[in-house]
Amino acid sequence: EYTRELIAKHVSGRLKVAPEHTSDAVLHVMRKPPFAQFYEFKKTFDRLNKELNLRQQLIPYFISSHPGCTAEDMAELAVITKRLDFHLEQVQDFTPTPMTVATEAWYTGIHPYTLQPIFSAKTQREKLAQRMFFFWYKPEERRAIIQELKRMGRSDLIDKLYGR
Repeated sequence: EYTRELIAKHVSGRLKVAPEHTSDAVLHVMRKPPFAQFYEFKKTFDRLNKELNLRQQLIPYFISSHPGCTAEDMAELAVITKRLDFHLEQVQDFTPTPMTVATEAWYTGIHPYTLQPIFSAKTQREKLAQRMFFFWYKPEERRAIIQELKRMGRSDLIDKLYGR
């Protein structure tokens, strides 16, 4: 009922939402719900738009290079968002912010709750290797993405992104 009211009367054409990632492991580090929750919301959003004869857009916001996120997580994000028919625009590279759990994990390389090592992209190369997957649909990114997928041993994702 709430979602119907929101979509029918309070969206002026574009609804911005922040699933932030598609990897449940990365979302867990972010302390966010699983991606399945966003997927269900999108199905509801699409169904209600059709029922109400609306042409609204869902604009998701995603983050790369968050602690716990790898280039492989980003490659899988690209495949999932392509399947959902998103050409991402609302994106950001993780920026450490004082007094946050994520920043502590990024800085120390240790997750403060589990005390386990956690990967964080820190170099420009590591960050770009993640960020480029947001833009899988841009011709100028295609070659670098294919090269990175081969490097990480995920040639299977080339077919899913580019239909080879």
